[in-house]
Amino acid sequence: MILDNKYTIPYTVPTTAIDGQYRCTPLSFAALSQDLAANHYSSTGIFMPQLQKKGLTWVISKQHFEIHEYPLWLDCLTLQTWAQPPKGLFCFRDFAYYYAEGGKKASLSSAFDDFDSAERKGEEWTVDSLRQHGALCVRGSTCWLVLNTQTNQPAVLDETIFGSLGFCADHLEGRVFAKIPLPEYWDREERLHPSLLDIDMNGHVNNLNYIRWALSFMDADFCRGKLLRVLDTNFLISAQYGDELCCRCFYSGENVCVHSIVRTSDGSEVFRARSEWADERKMARPLQVEHETSRL
Repeated sequence: MILDNKYTIPYTVPTTAIDGQYRCTPLSFAALSQDLAANHYSSTGIFMPQLQKKGLTWVISKQHFEIHEYPLWLDCLTLQTWAQPPKGLFCFRDFAYYYAEGGKKASLSSAFDDFDSAERKGEEWTVDSLRQHGALCVRGSTCWLVLNTQTNQPAVLDETIFGSLGFCADHLEGRVFAKIPLPEYWDREERLHPSLLDIDMNGHVNNLNYIRWALSFMDADFCRGKLLRVLDTNFLISAQYGDELCCRCFYSGENVCVHSIVRTSDGSEVFRARSEWADERKMARPLQVEHETSRL
């Protein structure tokens, strides 16, 4: 549903999006942003296969995510994305994930009762329900380019690319897309090879895999008791199936890590990121489980 030029939908956190403590994961937040962007763009009547037939494709350049609170399994959210007016060759898209009204569940039992409610399933798609959301969970901003797949150069932006897409000028305040300096040395390095399952519709490594690798190859001691609070990513060049990559990280103090992924054959950097972490007790509430005889 489009509300004030913002693509807005309800969402219930599924089991496939949670970690061992039933919290929605950072990778799930990033994946949701990709789905929302694709769905919003397709709502204009222009689909990715149509764009590809013209020799064009969307590629992501940078991301910035700020996580305010981690929703739990079966929490109900209201998800929004919108396109800002383009600036030259760059297209900016923002995201906001809120708790839906009554979406922050008191316990797992109440969550299941609500999840099974036919009345809720009918009401969550109404305009009033989507507008009356609760507290902010995640806020993000992304930068995109449209590339000519033959020349690998940015394409000129016109109505054939945007179709009927409406724009909204709302944007994140602060140092969004700040430069990420590289450290003088790395605390950890891990080599890996992209698999066939890592490749996207453009024939390159899907951008979500860079985030997954960066957050996976970290020391458990550094991450213990913490949750990701801020993530900045720069997608520099595309990696291919068959490349050997090296995922590197540097711990800058107690709560900041710099990440970099390079292609070992020529040393080219394909991805760079900065992650900021916080005490998990300040970022997520514990799951409340009520033991009811009727449910056993």
